[in-house]
This record gives sequence, C-alpha cells and structure tokens, in this order.
Amino acid sequence: MNPFDRGLTVLYALAGLLAALYAGSALAGWYWPGQALESLAGLPGFTETAYALLAVYLLAGVRLFWHGLFPEKKHAVVQDGSLGKVRIALSAIESLVEKVALDQKGIKEAKAGVAAVPRGIGIRVRVSVTPDVSVPEISGAIQNLIRERVLEVTGIEVNEVRVSVENITSQRLRVE
Repeated sequence: MNPFDRGLTVLYALAGLLAALYAGSALAGWYWPGQALESLAGLPGFTETAYALLAVYLLAGVRLFWHGLFPEKKHAVVQDGSLGKVRIALSAIESLVEKVALDQKGIKEAKAGVAAVPRGIGIRVRVSVTPDVSVPEISGAIQNLIRERVLEVTGIEVNEVRVSVENITSQRLRVE
C-alpha cells in the first residue's frame, strides 16, 4: 500500500469513528449531537458541503475497497520490443537472489527483497551465516554474484545490493 492509500485509510477510519460516536451518542439519548447538527444545518452552503464530503468519503471507500480486492502486482520491465513489453515479477527475482545466496558455502538462510527503481532494481538480502566464514568476504562475494547473476538471467541492471547478516549460527538445518 502506498503512502497516499495509508493516509486515506487513516482519514477514512477517523471519519467512520466520528460517525459511530455521533450515532452512539444519539442512540444513548444525548441531545447535544443532534442540536449541534441542527445549528450547522442552518449555515449557508451546509447542504452542498455535506454532499461534497459524502461524495469524497464514498469515493475513498470505493478506492480502498478496489485496492483491497485487486492489489497491485509489482513487476520490473525487462525489455521493450517491437512485439511488446517483457516483464518479470519481482518475486521471481527474489527467488533467484535467494538461490544465489544459498548456493554459497557458509550461508544457512537467505531472505531477499527487491524494489524497482527508475534505472534498474535495488536488492536487500538478509542472511544467516556459519561462524567459520568471514562476514566481509562472504558479503562482498554475495553482492557481486547477485549483481552478475540477476543481470545475466533477467537483463535488469542491479543498482544496489544490501546484505544484512541477521544471525551467525552453528546450527545445522534439519532435513526431514
């Protein structure tokens, strides 16, 4: 969800909360909400403003509902050819990055994240390593291998590869 939709969700929830508080107080028999609304209704232009706010509220609800049902799929454009665009899912690149990292001796676990940037992609890899490897050496090797392999397989330029060592473990993975 992008920042605009997050802000819209907060405002939508706040408006819903205020409407629920108003309805709840009216149902409880408190007269001040109704009196406040009647005094506002006497102002010039209140009806038009109320309808405009209601329309904005409904449009925001439709937008949030639509994005909830059909979330955006993240893709990176690989090539613009005469027959059309060739796209690859960022999740496919994440899988490739994890495989490259796990193929290195001393890497026990790897989790990748990929983000599209204007001129290529940025990659973040979180790894768990064994204590018998040099972290600076293995990190540099992983960065170079990931950059080369992603370019070779997808044709996408990698702008940045961040390696984060999350754990140094001596545990062996169990095979079941």
